[in-house]
Amino acid sequence: RLVQVGIRVRGRDKSHWEQSLNVRQYWAKEAIRRGARELADEVAAHFAKLGVDALYVSNDIDGTDPQWAAATGTPEEDGLDPDLVSELMETLSARFPLVGGDLVEVAPPLSNDQPGQPERTLHTAGRYLASLLKKYP
Repeated sequence: RLVQVGIRVRGRDKSHWEQSLNVRQYWAKEAIRRGARELADEVAAHFAKLGVDALYVSNDIDGTDPQWAAATGTPEEDGLDPDLVSELMETLSARFPLVGGDLVEVAPPLSNDQPGQPERTLHTAGRYLASLLKKYP
């Protein structure tokens, strides 16, 4: 019942997580290549097969490329684009009721020496939160 999107660094093989813990993973390069719509369709089908009837979305902002979110504890190159993340969240929350969510690892003090930061990270974080809330009046 857990799907991770945007993985770039690992301690173990993808197969370890998928086979031993039944965690579905989509690495950042794969997610970018496939696009939000295709990914959302596959994730939704996976959830439906498991009988999932509601979502809790946890967004770790360090899955986003540092170009958009460098103010985090572990910025890592080749991350996700905010357009993909927002579209994925909006599409999935339109298909399944959203019962909660969070956004973690936003750390403005960690990027004050970088041009445009931490403002760009804070803008991206706000956009992600807005994507989660779009279906609510």
